[in-house]
Amino acid sequence: AAAFVMDVGVAVIGLSVQFKARELGATPLQLGMLGSFGALSYAVFCLLTGRLSDSWGRRLLASASCVGCGIVWLTMTQAGSPGQLLCLVPFSGASIALFWPTMQAWLSQVSASPSRLTRNIGDFNVSWTMGLMFGAPVAGLLWGYGQQVPFVFAAAIILLLLVFMQTVRGGNRSSNSAGPEPMGEVPVDPTLTRQFLYLAWIANFAAWFSRGLTNVVFPKLANELGIGDRLIGVVIATFLAGQLLTFVYLRRQSGWQYRLWPLGVALVWAAAGMTVAYFARTPVVFTAGFAMAGMGAGVTYFASLYYSLQGHVGSRGARSGIHEAVLGSGVFFGPLVGGAAANYVDLHTPFLLAAGMFLLTALVISVVWSRTVRRTRADLALRASEVTCE
Repeated sequence: AAAFVMDVGVAVIGLSVQFKARELGATPLQLGMLGSFGALSYAVFCLLTGRLSDSWGRRLLASASCVGCGIVWLTMTQAGSPGQLLCLVPFSGASIALFWPTMQAWLSQVSASPSRLTRNIGDFNVSWTMGLMFGAPVAGLLWGYGQQVPFVFAAAIILLLLVFMQTVRGGNRSSNSAGPEPMGEVPVDPTLTRQFLYLAWIANFAAWFSRGLTNVVFPKLANELGIGDRLIGVVIATFLAGQLLTFVYLRRQSGWQYRLWPLGVALVWAAAGMTVAYFARTPVVFTAGFAMAGMGAGVTYFASLYYSLQGHVGSRGARSGIHEAVLGSGVFFGPLVGGAAANYVDLHTPFLLAAGMFLLTALVISVVWSRTVRRTRADLALRASEVTCE
């Protein structure tokens, strides 16, 4: 419930900031900077807040996040230029960074068993994705009633969330930072655990690079193509719809963990989706391309969070913070690169860059896998054979 409400607010603010900046005369590059500045702040602070939640407690940081977001989002209603919005979005990113690593660690802390944790991760992913899906069309709808309305709405629901957070069980400091024991299919060797975690982080960076790029480039492109503001939110939400389908499927699946092919297939499929978006000129074709890319992004996110919360590779809060920092860095570079390409080439080119990023990432993780995981497994097999001979 908390994940759903927070991402409704985040989606409403994210799209409304783009709308407001456009009305204030922002250039494509400035629109990209708006997305990047907030994401950079988010990525940096996630590295700190995950560890802080391990020592200070989950509830305290989650509550502080709600207060910070409410104040910053209400202040955005007074912004009178793109420059003023650029000054505010880093504070929004920092406030949001107090929430997500904390909630993911909290989720792990209250999951009584490994199988329950897997289901909880799936439910959690479905919830925040539905929040983003719901929030994007709501932003377009509320924008029609006035430029201040979306910001007030987002601040109101996030302050209601503050009250709700006081009723959730757990949330205190925990000395048990290792998390539940891994499930049966998880390798017992910690080296393999870390290596797959790094592969998932690399793949998830590419997915959020693409999503961040899409969020800042598509509204401007859609406006030039004559697509209305209300429909813009719906089309963007199809990226999340594809992601949601993946989450629903994976939450009860086993056997895909600790294998390379799911990440490779997801990245290639997402690249195909961004290529479709590059050639698109109508909402229907954009919808198809974004949905395909979202399905691939769902695999990378699920894998990244799964490996972050399973195994014994550090504290839950710290791993969750790095997981969020990696995707935040993708959202930082995506709008920045996409906004520059849109400004100096055209508004379609960023989608081709996103497709190239997916393919390049697929190549990178294949090379990394062959030099790390493959060798580690060979060493483990050799040791096992030596033990058997003895």
